Amino acid sequence: MARNTGSSIGVALVSNVLAHREQFHQSRLVEHVVPSSVQYQDTLQQVTSYFEAAGSSFAQAQQQAIAWIGQQVQMQASFLAYVDAFWVLMLISLAAVPLALALRKVKLGGAAPMSH
Repeated sequence: MARNTGSSIGVALVSNVLAHREQFHQSRLVEHVVPSSVQYQDTLQQVTSYFEAAGSSFAQAQQQAIAWIGQQVQMQASFLAYVDAFWVLMLISLAAVPLALALRKVKLGGAAPMSH
């Protein structure tokens, strides 16, 4: 029962960390996606050219390029959220090591304690 409860709490914790950190990273990354910047314009032009070469009209290719840039931002935010979740899991694991070492040893094969 403790294993099931612990794993449920762990899954809920990681899901919560992922959701909040993904939102955080997405908002931080979107701050740098400025349509007036040279890097954004270069990327938009290159990706638009790629979609045009694949057979799309210019207007359609430009919309696909904007959607592609948005997808890339979302993917990077998701990746960074997973990195954060693994950091949280690492810190929890490190905190559990002293706890595990502090547990008392149990003698195997001894008489079971009787209680009322």
